[in-house]
Amino acid sequence: MNSPAIILLPFVLAASLLAGPPALEEGRSRFCVLDIFVDSSSTPLAAYQIEFAVTNIPARIVGIEGGEHPAFASPPVYDPAAIQHERVIIAAFSTHPASDLPSGKTRVATLHLEVNGEADPEGVLIVQAAGDPQGNRIQASATYQQRSQ
Repeated sequence: MNSPAIILLPFVLAASLLAGPPALEEGRSRFCVLDIFVDSSSTPLAAYQIEFAVTNIPARIVGIEGGEHPAFASPPVYDPAAIQHERVIIAAFSTHPASDLPSGKTRVATLHLEVNGEADPEGVLIVQAAGDPQGNRIQASATYQQRSQ
């Protein structure tokens, strides 16, 4: 004799397998784009590692692109599993000669976010490391700017 629980078990298992990861809030999310900048002052920027975290609203990082300068045009290195949360560490380095590296403020990456609600995402950027073409640590600052839609 089959009990109702045994009969329903395959349907419950199938439903749990077909269900995707939970959305931020169904129907309430939207997408936005943040440009990440590094300012190395007058020193050529050959490498960076930056931590970015959204601090004010639920957000999910859904994509990462490279920057505007040819030395950092490829997407930075990051942990694909980590970008499903509000925090990511991105890093990149270039072997271009110093004359072909950016100095001053340059866009090194673009983050695509899925966020909840109408508030703009606010976050913190921490420069964990920055380097010159000789591999020396340099002083650099990082900022971000949301693109207007």
